[in-house]
Amino acid sequence: MFELLKMNLSKLNQLYTTIFSHIKFSFISLFVFFLFISISSCNEFFFSDGHSNDKIETLMRTYVKAWSDGDVNKITDHIYEAPLTIRYQDSVIVLGNKERIRFFLNQTFENLQKSNYGYSVINNWESKTIDKDIVSFKMNYTRFLEDGSIMGDADRETSYVLKKNINGDYRIKSLIPKTPIE
Repeated sequence: MFELLKMNLSKLNQLYTTIFSHIKFSFISLFVFFLFISISSCNEFFFSDGHSNDKIETLMRTYVKAWSDGDVNKITDHIYEAPLTIRYQDSVIVLGNKERIRFFLNQTFENLQKSNYGYSVINNWESKTIDKDIVSFKMNYTRFLEDGSIMGDADRETSYVLKKNINGDYRIKSLIPKTPIE
């Protein structure tokens, strides 16, 4: 009888081990499944975030290239959006339509050309989502003269407010230069 009890306990132990290993396997499978769902959800959340760094970086690199080229039409038609606000340390300019933006840029580039402006280079930048359609963008850059030497301050900084338009493209709505534009 003791042998029978021992044999039943042995079978019960095997049964317990088998059930436990299945439960353990099921638990691990469920854990992996929920982990996968969580990660997938996070990725979906990340990509549906208020802004895409790639879109913003592309816009700003296009802007610096157009600025370096003095391309008033590119900046007016594809980068700035009226009304455009320029907030200097001691004053504010509001350019209410494309014609005023174009006039401002023409004057600015004329003055830069007189100063032998050559081109600008982005040193670094950072962006922050304000809400789903508005991004704050801070850029450090250096301007160079036509001969390749640094124009004025080596480390210039301007902050921008970017807004997503109805087409889903970002445009610059406001500039806050910490160093002179010209």
